Amino acid sequence: MIEIMKIKTRIRMTLICILFGYGIAAAQNPKMEQVMNSKRKHIAEVAALTGKGDLDKLKPALTDGLNDGMTVGELKEVMVHAYAYCGFPRALRGLQTLVAVLDERKAKGIEDNRGREASPITDTRSKYERGRDILAEISGVPADAPKANYAVLAPEIEVFLKEHLFADLFERDVLTYAERELATVAVIASLGKGVEPMLKGHMGIALNLGVTPDELRGALAIIEKNIGRSEADAGKLILNELLQSKGLIADSQALAVAAENGVKKQKVTFHNRFLIDVVGDLYFPANYDPAKKYAAIIVGHPFGGVKEQASGLHARKLAEFGYVTLAFDASYYGESGGYPRRIESPEMRVEDFSAAVDFLTNHPAVDADKIGVIGICGGGCYSVSAAQIDHRIKALATISMYDMGRARRQGVGDSQTYEQRMAILDEIGRQRTAEYGGAVRKDIRALPEKVDENTPKFAIDFLDYYDNPERGQHPNSTGYYSYTSLAPMMNFFPFAQIETISPRPVLFIVGENAVSAYFSEDAYAKAAEPKELFVVPGATHVDLYDQPEYLKITLPKLDTFFKQYLK
Repeated sequence: MIEIMKIKTRIRMTLICILFGYGIAAAQNPKMEQVMNSKRKHIAEVAALTGKGDLDKLKPALTDGLNDGMTVGELKEVMVHAYAYCGFPRALRGLQTLVAVLDERKAKGIEDNRGREASPITDTRSKYERGRDILAEISGVPADAPKANYAVLAPEIEVFLKEHLFADLFERDVLTYAERELATVAVIASLGKGVEPMLKGHMGIALNLGVTPDELRGALAIIEKNIGRSEADAGKLILNELLQSKGLIADSQALAVAAENGVKKQKVTFHNRFLIDVVGDLYFPANYDPAKKYAAIIVGHPFGGVKEQASGLHARKLAEFGYVTLAFDASYYGESGGYPRRIESPEMRVEDFSAAVDFLTNHPAVDADKIGVIGICGGGCYSVSAAQIDHRIKALATISMYDMGRARRQGVGDSQTYEQRMAILDEIGRQRTAEYGGAVRKDIRALPEKVDENTPKFAIDFLDYYDNPERGQHPNSTGYYSYTSLAPMMNFFPFAQIETISPRPVLFIVGENAVSAYFSEDAYAKAAEPKELFVVPGATHVDLYDQPEYLKITLPKLDTFFKQYLK
């Protein structure tokens, strides 16, 4: 039987290697980017990189746009338009980069679609009149409104603005008004500090033209990825302020859809205190009454996991018991934001739980005094740390908890010596030096790269979950993360103040045969009352993720626990 399992695992490993490129690509594009159509994504990316003047990144971005069906004329137009906001030098360097890309592709025998030229202008009015009326149309501000202070001081620039920008450029119909405003937002956001009023104004125009709030968030996700977090954070603050001023919900939500057994699921987005967008699935119980307030449970996924796996399963099942539940992707993973991707940051993982509490305490369906948390595997140690400092968490349960700090310091089963740990830290230092100098980032997989007779059974159990399409396999959950993340993980001590969770209750659920059982036993010993260590007979670590025979035991236990303490 074991040999058959090993053969199946090898087959799965082969399949995941074939699919690996897709998996990484999916994980690299969080939900905020995915809401934009392909053309608008390329427009925003090319505009931002042109505005920043990052030609090294612009070159592959132009290539991607051409490969994805954008015409030469459309890409050219983005940079011609960008010059009005970032100046001739940046725009000309961008155009020169496009010429180089086209020459290289032509040398390879690739003939790119040149696209059409702008339509001739037939309006016989003066350019000033045409530009004036275009600006009034797209901004919603009447043409005869009082002039801005800069226009009073320098009336000639107001003429240049309307004649050249809003007539000469906006009348060129190679790009739509909405596409031009999206490009404008991307360029201005890439410039950084000092242009906040202009960014807010053009975000407002973009909304007037039908660009959605999520598309603007997508543009800011591109800024975060290609330009920097500080520029993206500044844009997020402006966008949220603008949406609130317009009476719009700052974080849009999709319609709820049917899940199972009457439960409905709704895609939601909220931000943590670092302004990273966290994406989750919110579950509502059957016969949900919007006039009522419900006890709520947040479920955090395992290390390397995503919300579509064990955490989502538990959230959906617990919603059947009458709770509002939330499963979310940790920052840097899945559909959530954060760059670079696949960074394991204990501080951020802990923060995400408090951000989920922020979201639920402001949700009309939730009783803010009845919020519990479940952390699974690595999510368990992060949830313990969060509960120590967030008193809004009224009850905490962990399932198959993994102490990620101890595991990285001492290895599974405390098998790693102090000397080995020091050697790893030496290597991490060398890797950081190399990556800062331009070396390719080193990623490692939390799961075995290959299986042989020496592979421990618990590792095979993990593979049989994460690489098994009938269980937990998901394209956003590759198991890879940055090698240099090992250092901050080693510095994470989640049980340092665990006794301060008291008098709030803690329940540790662990499999009798789990390789991780000692983590929960250690936490239980250090925690103060009320506390409980609940051992599931015969179960391994991974069994508690999804196996029906064990869910029949753990789910009622969780329901009893939360009904007792969230009342």
